[in-house]
Amino acid sequence: MTIIAEPQDFTPAYNECKFITDSTNKNLDGFRYIFEVFESGTLNRIGYYKALPTFGTGYGEQDLSKLLSNMVSYDFNPTITTFYDATNSYYKYDIKIGEEYIFTLSYTASLSDDSGNVEITPSVGHPFVVGDQLNITQADLGVANPGVEGLHTVIAINGTTSFTINALWSEVTDATINGSIKYADNRKDINLNEISTINKYVFNGAISWIDMPLYDQDDYVLDNNRALWLTDQPFTFSCTLGQDLWLNLKDNGVQLNERVYFTNDDGDVFYKSISGPDYIKGIACGPNNYGSLTLVSGTAPLVKQDTKWYTVTYYDGAITPTAKSVSYKINIDTRTLISESHILFLDRMGSWSSFAFQLKSYEKGNIKRETYNKDVPGYVTSSQWKYNTWEQGQTNFNTQVTKTYDLNTNWMSEAEANYFQQLLTSPQTYVKNVVYRITEDLDNLYDESGCIIHIPESTEYVSCNVLNTNFDVFKQRNKNLIRQSVQIRLSNNDIING
Repeated sequence: MTIIAEPQDFTPAYNECKFITDSTNKNLDGFRYIFEVFESGTLNRIGYYKALPTFGTGYGEQDLSKLLSNMVSYDFNPTITTFYDATNSYYKYDIKIGEEYIFTLSYTASLSDDSGNVEITPSVGHPFVVGDQLNITQADLGVANPGVEGLHTVIAINGTTSFTINALWSEVTDATINGSIKYADNRKDINLNEISTINKYVFNGAISWIDMPLYDQDDYVLDNNRALWLTDQPFTFSCTLGQDLWLNLKDNGVQLNERVYFTNDDGDVFYKSISGPDYIKGIACGPNNYGSLTLVSGTAPLVKQDTKWYTVTYYDGAITPTAKSVSYKINIDTRTLISESHILFLDRMGSWSSFAFQLKSYEKGNIKRETYNKDVPGYVTSSQWKYNTWEQGQTNFNTQVTKTYDLNTNWMSEAEANYFQQLLTSPQTYVKNVVYRITEDLDNLYDESGCIIHIPESTEYVSCNVLNTNFDVFKQRNKNLIRQSVQIRLSNNDIING
């Protein structure tokens, strides 16, 4: 057996994960390829597949994406401001490939007489025992020896080299006719794990159809200044002060002194250390959640009143002439706010990014109730039936309130507008409303433009579902100012008492 094609060692779980193999036995009767999938390094088998040879090539093909995508999910903890091990965002597996086919023995040695019955000596050792039912096919289809052709029973074993069947030797006219032997029930030879490929990874990603043929796992190895993180977030991205980001990176856990460096437009340099053996890590790096940083040079904090942007870059140790990843630039969005909400979403590469909605927002409520008309019991007084006016006939029950929100972004770049599509299609979304308080620093109450400085105070994230069923694709050559809208509904309804 040989492997014709296989996925790269690190691939997105939701894209095709096809293994193609070949066997020199593919033309045998009843042939099937067998694919076994194991949790890497264990005997825990999570999948077992049989595949017919494909027409034309005879190859065995099996796509494991449906299986492996069920082995990954996502990691989400909105309280983390350092980094986390994304243990649920990847899965390590082994593939073992075998085959099965109908058991067949050939014989070319001449038939012989064993006490009046026919003795057969196969070309190789046989596994038969007395009582086995066999189906014998001769090269001439039984013309010379009709008594040997067809179904027979083993009546004697003459060692591992020959056996005797219940066919009369007297009916044999040509003992030199060759033949083949199968079990009468067509039982199969099953040979597992003839070849294997181990230590493969899938991660919680789904690359578009047009981009997947260009996918290269080496693009995500953090060893050069072009290496990518596991996100589709644009290299330049605008965030308000209240926004959170958790971006994933691939990390094999063997580097020393791993650090993510933050550098702002004033030239101030900071870092946070990351550690641990996990293969994928999520880094908190948004303006609202980058957490405590170690100052390398310049002055703290990272984001000051006049900070316009900062970058996030992975290095293996101290800053050297060559970074170990591309830099992701975060522009600080200080445009005037009418209201502010954020939607955090799982992007197509498994990272958590967010968009701010700073323009007018609208909140609507929808009431769902069930009703029934019940009997009014009333009361009897002075031989008359009467009732109280407050007694209830038509009655409401199971009342629930659902809320929907219409949110609008500020102007954005074409790259951000394209990325916004991933929010609209993401299966995991959370909304957070942001409120602001006036700064308590009375000596620095006003910013450079004379406006009172407000500090964002974020509320908790609440699970929501995006309701949009279509979207526009904007190009700046057709539209200079791009703005997006979204309609969401909270995932959980409010229950009404009574």
